[in-house]
Amino acid sequence: MSEIYELKKVFTPSRPARVTFVDRIDLNDDVVTALEMPGTQLVIFGHTGTGKSTLLENLLFRVYEKQINTNCMKGMTFEEIVLDAFDQLGEFYVDEVVNAKKCSVNARMKLTYLSIQTQIQSNLESQDTEKQKRFLPPQLTPQGLGRLLGEAGYCWVLEDFHKIEGVEKEKLTQMMKVFVNMSDKYEDLKLIALGAVSTAREVVKTDREMRRRVTEIHVKLMSDEEIKKIISKGCKALNIIIPDDLQNDIVHYSNGLAAICHKLCYLMCDAAVIKSTLEESVEFNYSDLQDALKKYIKGEEDTIKDAFDRALKVNQVDNTIRVIAHHDQDGARLNELFNWAKDHQIKITKKKLESDLEQLQHENYGEIIKYDGNSDKFSFSDPFYRSFALAYYEERDKKNSKKVSEADLMKIFNQAFRSFSIHVASEDYILETREGEVPEEL
Repeated sequence: MSEIYELKKVFTPSRPARVTFVDRIDLNDDVVTALEMPGTQLVIFGHTGTGKSTLLENLLFRVYEKQINTNCMKGMTFEEIVLDAFDQLGEFYVDEVVNAKKCSVNARMKLTYLSIQTQIQSNLESQDTEKQKRFLPPQLTPQGLGRLLGEAGYCWVLEDFHKIEGVEKEKLTQMMKVFVNMSDKYEDLKLIALGAVSTAREVVKTDREMRRRVTEIHVKLMSDEEIKKIISKGCKALNIIIPDDLQNDIVHYSNGLAAICHKLCYLMCDAAVIKSTLEESVEFNYSDLQDALKKYIKGEEDTIKDAFDRALKVNQVDNTIRVIAHHDQDGARLNELFNWAKDHQIKITKKKLESDLEQLQHENYGEIIKYDGNSDKFSFSDPFYRSFALAYYEERDKKNSKKVSEADLMKIFNQAFRSFSIHVASEDYILETREGEVPEEL
């Protein structure tokens, strides 16, 4: 019998894919080259859900046997990030977990590590009755951490780098420069920053000297064929059948984002109580996708409402969202959007439209818009955002007022979500989109 796979390891919407990893030939060589190049630091950026973590996780092993990952969060300080990396090095210096390149622990560096660890433990300051703050000892400088990482032969990955703010980000950029300077002795010393679309620009903007010392890898949206490969690999692993026309619908909803594809496929299997590889194959139909869509929408309700709540904080953004909502899911180029607005007597300047679209790509404003460099088009980052936008503005227009109270806004959100849920999960909607037609506006 062929290998048995668990569903949770085949379709993985919230973690890097391995069983269904799709090689992205145009990116693989660039990433591996950057990993192998001594001194070069790496920034991998792109929209949420495009597969940045998956790409890196599946390529790191070609160069590094060991890595440490720090998940960055808003409000996190430089000191907290350094301490997190230091703690994870304990497996090498305390537990003596080694890799092929490092067969033994440097005794002097081990003593350094243990000395710093002792200082950290003894210098806890009580801030209140429940929380204690750890201080960064003088020895744990960027150079000190670089030596510890270099001796261990570990690669350091900073996930969600874009969440670090202001001076804390400047310090991390300076650390990258320190690592570059230390690469003569530790050629594998490398910091990899994973982040949103503006991450690479922020690193270079913080320190112009990093322009030639950082390799920037833009992980773009997946093509339809790449999304289909995820589905195909998942079908093979679980011994299930998803017909071609149903695959096309999943591709449509995924809109270039691997995470949505994984989520819909997972929900379809879960609804059918498929938890691992089947002995006899099962074929899915449109009702299975309908069920998955209903669950997806229900699970995303708060996320969608929060995204639009943030988006509406952009000054006078309504016209921009209306314009892009009245184009199909593939979106349109800036000139096309502006000309459409003029033709339909929507008052907005091209400069304002461009500015809004730029802001709406950022997390602070909901990240509801994405830009595809290949097609030069702007579109909603999640195809369900467009359907919700149409429903939202229909409800908004019923109020016949440009300004609404917070209470009314929540009522509009809730009513729009109910309308949108019924519309998207209906069989008519699936049939219309499969035929390539734009769904009737709400």
